[in-house]
Amino acid sequence: MNHQPELTVSPRQVPRNATITVRSEAPNFPQPYYTITDENGRIIRKGSVSDRISEFKLSMVGLATGAYHFTMGHVRQRFTIIL
Repeated sequence: MNHQPELTVSPRQVPRNATITVRSEAPNFPQPYYTITDENGRIIRKGSVSDRISEFKLSMVGLATGAYHFTMGHVRQRFTIIL
C-alpha cells in the first residue's frame, strides 16, 4: 500500500507579508511541485522544491487577507492570511 507522507503547513494563521513553513514527515516531499490557490480555486502561486529536503519556507508577501490552500500531490492544507 502506498502511503502519502503527511505535510504540515504552519502557522495556520499567517500575518500579512510573513512566511509559512512547509514540512514533510518523510525525508523528502512526495511531489516536487506545489500550488497555492485561493478559496475560489484560482492559482495564486506555484513552484517546485528540490529533492532531499523535508522543509522549506514560502513568503506570503503580496497575498491579501483570506483563506488559501497549499497543495502538493494529493495533500491539501488550508491556511489563512490575517492582518
